[in-house]
Amino acid sequence: MDLKLALCSTIAPTCGWFLGTAIIGVQPVAIAQPVSDTALENFLGQPSGTIDGLGNGNATEGSAIKQTFSASAGQTVTFDWNFLTNEATPNTPFNDFAFVSVLPLGGTSTLADTNSRFPLLGNNAQFNDETGYNTFSYEIPTTGTYTLGLGVVDVGDQIVSSGLLVDNVNVGSNSSFETGDFSGWETIGNTSIVDSNFGIDPTDGDSQAYLATVPEPSTILGSMMVLGVGTDAVGECTTRDFFVLSKPDFTLLSKVQK
Repeated sequence: MDLKLALCSTIAPTCGWFLGTAIIGVQPVAIAQPVSDTALENFLGQPSGTIDGLGNGNATEGSAIKQTFSASAGQTVTFDWNFLTNEATPNTPFNDFAFVSVLPLGGTSTLADTNSRFPLLGNNAQFNDETGYNTFSYEIPTTGTYTLGLGVVDVGDQIVSSGLLVDNVNVGSNSSFETGDFSGWETIGNTSIVDSNFGIDPTDGDSQAYLATVPEPSTILGSMMVLGVGTDAVGECTTRDFFVLSKPDFTLLSKVQK
């Protein structure tokens, strides 16, 4: 989690020689938040209970992307995926997982969970473990219109984060996210496009999709407490003024004299 500190001009003490400051809180920058499993199912067009019905536990929140495409019978849908987690592995009570759906005929299935094989330590500073990139493949049974959905969810808590990287999708548009955004896709929850600076290289081109469960927001200074120490005529401190200032311009919120 990045902490962005703001510099302010020097504040002279009301009297005496010293002025003390202390950070007493931070406030997250507003970003897209993960959503409930019910919201994910509605977004992906899945029947109610589909995600929990995969048998990995009670999904509490997550994120997803989808794209609708036309395909012919016998055509193969493929994409590369990498599941990342900070959960202990294996972990039955908190079995976070990633999933894929190809609707209306392909159903929904688990890509990986905390009981999967993790041959790699996390190459990204945000995660402890990763499966590494794997390739999903599904053969279209009947010519028609399909929706490819990809998601990742927390199970049993809303604290420890997991993520899913996606790249090199062979159907639809903007299949490797090289536009640098989700053009051609729909998203819900905490999703973004990342490159190799994320700590993991894309499998095709310079970009990859990143879906996360618990957000890791950048933060900015929420407030600052300023302590002014006063003196009396003989140089002894007699009063202490506490000022609470608000971000981002440190406007005076309150003053307490003791």
